[in-house]
Amino acid sequence: MAVADYALVVGINTYPGLTSLEGAENDARDFYAWVTSPDGGKVDKLNATPLVSSDFAPSATAENAKPATQEIEAFFTKIDNAAEANNKAGLGLKAGNRLWLFFSGHGFAPSLDRSGVLLANATANRIHNVAAMLWADRLYEGGWFDEVFLFQDACKSPIVGGDLILPFLRKRNAPLGQQRRRFYAFSAKNRQISKELPVGPRVRGIFTATLMDALSGNARDPATGRLTTAQLKAYLQDNMRKLLSSADLANDEVAKMPEILDPDPFEILPAASQPVAKFPVTIVISRPGPPAHIEDSTFATIISVNPSPGSWQNALPRGLYKVVVDDLGEKLFQVSGPASSGIAEVINVAI
Repeated sequence: MAVADYALVVGINTYPGLTSLEGAENDARDFYAWVTSPDGGKVDKLNATPLVSSDFAPSATAENAKPATQEIEAFFTKIDNAAEANNKAGLGLKAGNRLWLFFSGHGFAPSLDRSGVLLANATANRIHNVAAMLWADRLYEGGWFDEVFLFQDACKSPIVGGDLILPFLRKRNAPLGQQRRRFYAFSAKNRQISKELPVGPRVRGIFTATLMDALSGNARDPATGRLTTAQLKAYLQDNMRKLLSSADLANDEVAKMPEILDPDPFEILPAASQPVAKFPVTIVISRPGPPAHIEDSTFATIISVNPSPGSWQNALPRGLYKVVVDDLGEKLFQVSGPASSGIAEVINVAI
């Protein structure tokens, strides 16, 4: 068995024992589509595990809600089995080259430097959770992978008496010659809440919306298409707050900048070997005539028209955008690329 890349992608909207969310599954599905794309993370779907609450049978009670601990542990058992098989084949005691971990749902932080994501069967008194960073650290420090990525879109609210569930894999030390690197990013800092808001036609976590915008092209070097950990960190820190309202920006409890552990310097995506793909976008303007323009996620105007037509045809790369029509208003929208069928998604924006 050759060493490979793996991904665990978790998005939980439905919490029978807590308040449910709207955007966590959208976040997870978007990240899964990217991480398994040949233009993105390039993880074989056989090695990528998506766990979203709506893929499981609905449960009226919290104790039977999924995904829960069993589903999470099954993934980590799978990669440990892969490491053992690779070792027997003489490939070294590691599961793969890269590990991508993505979690979106309710979260909590028992202490300043520790946080976790609540699983679907959690309640106010039963703190079922996955300690995402402890797992990332265990697999990184033990050399299960050369590179470990962790993205956590969840609040870091305190829960009195709640604690993290420790990883079940025994600690080990990576081989001395193994070069390992990591990148961890969290949507909020300690005691802050993560916001989910309508972004285009869907509710999204603003951290994940910014992350997907970055990974899909906007954080890459404009000349080469290369993406490094330093570029991704800077993009997330500079752009997440741009999706927040003025009220959220004035609220100290709302996270405005992600927490990113000082990343190892390395290349996430190589220079592009072909032109960046663009996808059709139709903007329907209810009162055509006034000047109109489209801004990218940095608020730079990339396309303008004067006078504006009733149906404005464009082609745009993946990313977050805003259309502005003078005297009419503005509207955010996202270009996410091909649908799962492989057919290019047609974006229709009405303003």
